[in-house]
Amino acid sequence: MKVQFNHEAVTSFTLWFDNHLINKGEGFSDHETQLYYVEDNRLPDGVFRYSSPYKQWVYGYGTPEIYKSEILLNKNDPDYGYWIDYENGGIVFFGSSASNNLNITAKYKVKDFNIYNTNLYEDDLIVEKKFETNSRFNQTLQAISPYDQVLPAVFINSETIENKGFAFGGQSETTIMFKSVVMAENMYQLDGISSIFADTHTVHFPLIGFDDHPINEKGDLKDESFSYQSKLAEKSPFFMIDRVVTAKVGEGVRQQISPSIYLGFLDFEVISVRFLQQS
Repeated sequence: MKVQFNHEAVTSFTLWFDNHLINKGEGFSDHETQLYYVEDNRLPDGVFRYSSPYKQWVYGYGTPEIYKSEILLNKNDPDYGYWIDYENGGIVFFGSSASNNLNITAKYKVKDFNIYNTNLYEDDLIVEKKFETNSRFNQTLQAISPYDQVLPAVFINSETIENKGFAFGGQSETTIMFKSVVMAENMYQLDGISSIFADTHTVHFPLIGFDDHPINEKGDLKDESFSYQSKLAEKSPFFMIDRVVTAKVGEGVRQQISPSIYLGFLDFEVISVRFLQQS
């Protein structure tokens, strides 16, 4: 199946959401920590993963600095070359001298909320899924395991899509409902993210397709010079946020579900005027 409009709409919305939280809400923090070797059976022999105590790392706002015994490393070094895995919060060594006993430290930015796309509905996420918390505050400094989804996080789901006639000549107005479940570790986080996105009514953002997605299959940037702000300047607005509704779970219900998680919801009605793909 070739890429469809809804695929690109989800990509575009998620990239906008992520950038808006980081750029407008300053939803990140700076860290300088040890990186720890983590066994990863998904990697080939001779390739070694080192993880930080946090995921996800911020991309597009400066490049993480990686040090071996206080010496700054180059990503393309033949001995200690590596790629960055932004989503899983670490790096993967592939150079000829890579091993599992290196002294590695890093300077990097961490998102206040991890961002995930999901096909699960709100009830399924809240009741059935069990998540580990990767605290941004009282964190014991040890490696965070790769691949697992951890909190605090926002889970984005494109729940419905509807087309209706807009103008003569076959132009239609497409409305997409994005449902987002917020799982925060305190009320300050939850109120902050709710306020940031409640104010996005009438905000426009561009269409960014699969080919323009900044992250490759390894979790690293395709282009080290990627900047979402530059994409905004290059591309014409294609989507508009027509309506935003925020809500949070009451204290009594929260205590029954999970006393350690503060739950909220961000519902977005996003519209785009376009000619449908008829062929």
